[in-house]
Amino acid sequence: MIKLHKIDKPQILVDNDIQWTAEYLSYIHAKKTPPDTIAHRYNQPSIKDSLESETYGKCAYCESKIKHIEFGDIEHILPKNKDARPDLYVNWENLTLACEICNRINKKDYYNPSLPLINPYVDEPEDHFLFLGAIITDKSNDVRAYTTHTTLDLNRDDLVIRRNERLKSINRLVLSWETQADPSIKNVLAKELLKECEPNAEYSAFVKHFLISKGLNLENIANS
Repeated sequence: MIKLHKIDKPQILVDNDIQWTAEYLSYIHAKKTPPDTIAHRYNQPSIKDSLESETYGKCAYCESKIKHIEFGDIEHILPKNKDARPDLYVNWENLTLACEICNRINKKDYYNPSLPLINPYVDEPEDHFLFLGAIITDKSNDVRAYTTHTTLDLNRDDLVIRRNERLKSINRLVLSWETQADPSIKNVLAKELLKECEPNAEYSAFVKHFLISKGLNLENIANS
């Protein structure tokens, strides 16, 4: 999980979010099930495109590249059901992009105002989590972080396997950089290492902390 930042609200929400929310809430307050044409109005290409842009095409929670495995879900950070926050049904701040496993299988309708999951738009994930090789865990006594990674199952087998494969590739790049004598080639390799830490790279949080754990100073690499 990395820190995310909201980009501008898509025009379709600027034009319609108030009306769409009112219509959705009218069903909720009447204790009726909204028809799909109303319940899923947020499934608009321009909304999803904007969410893909601000999440770098990755799941906001597990950092998997969405289109490597599936189409991805428009995710409500706080659920839109009647027992949670239906008023945030198309609220731009409450929408993000998630993989189907994090969203539909693990998080589902989790809602606990007294123990909210870590929100990468509001919280700084590095303040709450430790990235230990291919494993993510909570910092000492951080109940929200523990609840987040266990609820989302952020150490599920497939994720750990894919992160390990990624880190093995990064480690080979590190060894090439460390042993390279030609300054020009070393500089090219340094730039490649830094790219692997950028937000658009898959599992970039794990890569960044893997390099740090090896005693590498990212600023020094940048200036090498």
